[in-house]
Amino acid sequence: MGEHMKVVEAMMAAWKKRDVEGFIATLSDDIEYHWHPTKRPAIGKDKMRKFLSNYEQGFDQQEWRITHSAEAGEVLFVEGMEVLVDRSTGVKMDNPFVQVFEVRDGLIRRMRDYYDTSQVHAPAKPEKASA
Repeated sequence: MGEHMKVVEAMMAAWKKRDVEGFIATLSDDIEYHWHPTKRPAIGKDKMRKFLSNYEQGFDQQEWRITHSAEAGEVLFVEGMEVLVDRSTGVKMDNPFVQVFEVRDGLIRRMRDYYDTSQVHAPAKPEKASA
């Protein structure tokens, strides 16, 4: 296993425990996360905290595993499967994915997700409380 895979596995382990700060600790301060091909990336740790909060409200990620990986230089490609439940509909789905990580100084600097967007939609933004 390469060094980059170790930081990704630490990130995944933190998320499985819903340890948001443990997850955030695996990211560089200037993290750039491309979570959906048609949406702007989340940039910075504060945006990642907000994204994770929105994601958790939208989906119950019941499984997240990597089946294949390849590492070269600062880049790690992984392929895997996650099991999600859409909290708004209760629909359970198997979601195959590819993720690309760029790792710098032992921290994830950039992440990109690739998955079937017809099956998994972007998490809804939380309702704003009325004043």
